Amino acid sequence: MPSDKRRRADLDLFVLALIEGGLVTPYELQKAAGLSPGATISSLRRLVEGSLALHGKPGPRGRTDYGITAEGRRYLKTGWRDLIEEGPSGDLDADLRVALLALWVGGDRWLAANFLRQSAGQMLRSVGSVEESDEMASLPPIALWYRRLRSTSADVLIKGESAAAIAMAKALPRSLSSK
Repeated sequence: MPSDKRRRADLDLFVLALIEGGLVTPYELQKAAGLSPGATISSLRRLVEGSLALHGKPGPRGRTDYGITAEGRRYLKTGWRDLIEEGPSGDLDADLRVALLALWVGGDRWLAANFLRQSAGQMLRSVGSVEESDEMASLPPIALWYRRLRSTSADVLIKGESAAAIAMAKALPRSLSSK
């Protein structure tokens, strides 16, 4: 599955879980879960078009509540497993959503934590050095410095995200009593 479809699948499943958990308006999804307006509205549109969610009539101030359909519940119950089996994407937000689905829907803390650890390892494997080609030798020094510094910065950010994934794996709740 191309990464954009995978990313949409993890986001859509996560939005379904949030709706099932009681966040039923785009505003609640944005404010309580920290999802961006663009991602939230697009996901809700896909879910409604796919008959996985439904929306009610707009209420006061245009507020629209969303609900999960029976088909949406079935998809939520099983869909997250495909993402686990495919392994981490390397995108920290997407991998965190998948891990939380494994915990929340699947009730499997070990699987969720292991997925985040795998994500951290994948990120670290992507860290590399700047390859300088013969063509780069003819570039002005400022361009070379920029490329080298951007590469160094990217490596540090990836290492930081990897460390964050490990920390999140350790910080996952031991029980789902808040569910």
